[in-house]
Formats: sequence, structure tokens, C-alpha cells
Amino acid sequence: MYFSLAVKTRKEDFFNMEKELESLKKELLDPFTRMIVVKGLRRTGKSSLMRVALNEVKVPYIFIDLRLAGPLTPEDLYEYFSAELSKFLEDKGFRKILSGIRGIEISGLKLEFKEKKVSIISRMLEEIGKWARGRQIILAIDEAQELRNVRGFSEILAHVYDYVNEVKILLAGSEVGLLDKFLGVGNPKAPLFGRAFSEINLERLSREKASEFLKAGFRQAGVRISKDEVDQAVSKLDGIIGWLTFYGYLRSKGEPDALRRAVEEGARMVAEEFRNFLSARSLARRRYIEVMRTLVRPSTWSEVKRALRLMANVSDKQVSSYLRELVYYGFIEKKGDFYSIPDPLLVEAVRMGYIS
Repeated sequence: MYFSLAVKTRKEDFFNMEKELESLKKELLDPFTRMIVVKGLRRTGKSSLMRVALNEVKVPYIFIDLRLAGPLTPEDLYEYFSAELSKFLEDKGFRKILSGIRGIEISGLKLEFKEKKVSIISRMLEEIGKWARGRQIILAIDEAQELRNVRGFSEILAHVYDYVNEVKILLAGSEVGLLDKFLGVGNPKAPLFGRAFSEINLERLSREKASEFLKAGFRQAGVRISKDEVDQAVSKLDGIIGWLTFYGYLRSKGEPDALRRAVEEGARMVAEEFRNFLSARSLARRRYIEVMRTLVRPSTWSEVKRALRLMANVSDKQVSSYLRELVYYGFIEKKGDFYSIPDPLLVEAVRMGYIS
């Protein structure tokens, strides 16, 4: 169902991404592709695209989901790998090759890391490559930019890329600037610099496609809805499929004021995400908030600077730094000379005063 709030895993529940889905499937099956990177704004369907494609190609995969990791710690990463690899332990060959690695303990159908060293993950991936015996296995990592907080992990991926041909790397991220930094784009000193990868970009739905999505979803749910209501929802939620899905779910469940509730709850959700970003920037907190208030409407660098100068004496370097950080984390985007907030509910969060 289109309005299911869960990450989609079946093609029939996945809307309007046939081109991106076929591209990803092609790269997953291509023996010469070593790494694939899926990029897009938050809530544009990256996680669903990955899951559907992996299930369609029927290739074994290890899926590390870092979407809710927050500030990722090495301990968190070991827990994610432990939970995911435990699913393979019914395979005797898999169990045997991992049980021989020092620092790993297997009890029943549960794998645990007794030593928290990234070198163990590297050795483990090498052994999984041997277990695959000429087959492909996918190492898929959602919101992969979080791995920048785990020292040595980019080196592991570089090693896997170069030497473990049976393990293909699939990464996705919504904080595109940080993801590019993790991948070493433009930085010859970065471990992953120079490794070619196939890139798939997810965009917002067009207004026409957003309307089509809502109409199709309501047909599935057996709910009659007027064109005016659909148009109003699309005007408010733009083409962000995650927000359209949330609204469609509420409306199909009989929520009398579904659009207002979707906007309010969604705005509070993204406001919390932005506050998490601000928590590590207490000294510049008020300045970042002022930048976001200015960008409720698309603005140039000079307009942002003028707004900031009204509250503090800021340098050109500081203005550029604030804007660059916000772009890196995916809260704003730059097109031509203008910066803007791409998520309509983050705009609403700023207007409603949820970010203060």
C-alpha cells in the first residue's frame, strides 16, 4: 500500500521510481560495479528504493540502517553488525567462517563482538567474501555519512572496494555534503578518494506526480477525495513523498483534519532534527536560526549577510561557513545564486516558531 508508513520492501508498494529502481538493480547485478551511492533529500524514498531493489535482485545482503543512530558511536555500529549478521547464522558455512575470527563469539543464532576493533569488521568482511565463493553479497548502509564518526571505517570500505570483490558496497545519504566528504570527493588524502562509484539521485515528485500519488493511494485505501483537497495537500507538502504518505495515511484512517495534523506533527519532527544539529553549535545557535528565518523565502548570500548583520557583527567567512554547514547537512540547498529550504515542513517549523 502506498500509504503504509513502513519502509517499502515490495515493488508494488513503491511509487513512480521505475527509472531509479531499474538503474539500481542494473548496478547491483553488474559484476564490474564496486560501489553505488544513492543521494536525496530526507524522506524522498532512499531507504525504500534500497530495500525494494535488494529484494528484487535476490542477492544476499547485509543492511546496516543508521537512520535513527543519532551521533553514531563505534559501540552502536558493532550492535548493528551483530544484529544483521546473526540472521545468517543458520547457514553452517557462514557460521563456520565467522566462528574462526578472534574477537567474535557465536552462541546459538546470536553473534557478538567480544572485542570492539574495526579490524575485526574488516576481517569479517574478508571472510564473508570467501564464503560467497564467486557470488555477490551486498553491504548496504543507509545514512552512511554517520560513519564519519567511526574512526577507521572509511579505510575498511576502501579495503573491501580494492580487495574483496565478492562484497559490493551500497551507500545512501540525505546529508549529501557530509556523504561526499566521507567518500573523499575532492580530497586526495581521504581513504575513499579516487574510487569510482555509480550515483543515483532521488528528486522530489513533480506537482503532477504528487497529485497522482495521492489519488492512487486513496484509490487503494477505498477513500473518495476531492481534487481541491488533493491540490491543497500538494501545495502544502510539495513533492516530498514521505510527507505525502503521512498525510495520506492520516486521511485514509478518518482523521478529520489530516492535513493540519500532518503539517503540525511533521514540522515538530523536523524542528527536533534541526535542534539536534544546533546542540553541537551553541555559540552560533542564534545565527543559524536567523539564517533559517531569512531562508523561509529563497535568498542570496548578500541577503543572508544583511539579516545576520542586524543581530551581530559577522564576517564574510562566517556567513559562508554557516551556509556551507546547512547545505552539508541537507537543511538548505543552493540553486544558482539563491539558497532555500527544500523541505516545506521545515519552512513551516521556522514560521511556527518551533525552532528557537
